[in-house]
Amino acid sequence: MGRRKDPKQLEKLISYILGRRPDEFGLVLDDQGFVRLKDLLKVISEEPGWGYVRKSHIHEVLMISSEKSFVLENDKIKAVCRDDALNPQEEIVPPKLLYHCVRRKAYPVVCKQGVIPLGQPRVLLATTEELAQRMGKRRDPVPVLLTVQARRAFEAGVRFSQQGEFIYVTDHVPVGYFTGPPLPKEKKKEDPKPKKEPVAIHEDLPGSFTFDVERSRALQQQRLKQKGLKKEIAWKKDVRMLRRKHSGK
Repeated sequence: MGRRKDPKQLEKLISYILGRRPDEFGLVLDDQGFVRLKDLLKVISEEPGWGYVRKSHIHEVLMISSEKSFVLENDKIKAVCRDDALNPQEEIVPPKLLYHCVRRKAYPVVCKQGVIPLGQPRVLLATTEELAQRMGKRRDPVPVLLTVQARRAFEAGVRFSQQGEFIYVTDHVPVGYFTGPPLPKEKKKEDPKPKKEPVAIHEDLPGSFTFDVERSRALQQQRLKQKGLKKEIAWKKDVRMLRRKHSGK
């Protein structure tokens, strides 16, 4: 972790972001020049060496600033002195291509309904892929990058305004005027495997018995064989006795 910088340095950084180039950092001021304090903190934390900055550091800057350079109201902050170039330019012809990032979970819906504002009053479009990625990562670690055919959309009636050099704003980007990666294929639902019928388990209860049909048949056949064998033995004995009688005469 690097050393904390002097509050005066932080004051200069905030003055540059809010008073001169919010678009460079992917920020858009509202009609009164304010941005949400939490959005400013995210922007500052992305800068090398400024990751330690918290709300308390912003309040420290406000306390030591002799020029009262900032106004803080309802968790929103603005610079007192702002560049005139920050005023939005309405109804402007956009460049051929602009860029925008959406959350992965929202991407399938965006492909059906178009790009609509989420968490912002209007849709923010960047002039570079890098800036769009930076803005998108504030909502999703791995956002989906869209390429917007802004000039085609403008010719079809979509209105754009410009906020600084790197940011364009619109209310909605219809389907057919942006491209992105292919949607992930949905996994086919496999037919459920037929359930095996449970094997009946017979438990012997006191005073009861289990009747085994196969075993009963086997025992019956065995008895019949033994009965037939006994008859055969008795018949042979009778024949011998008759022979002896005839031979004794």
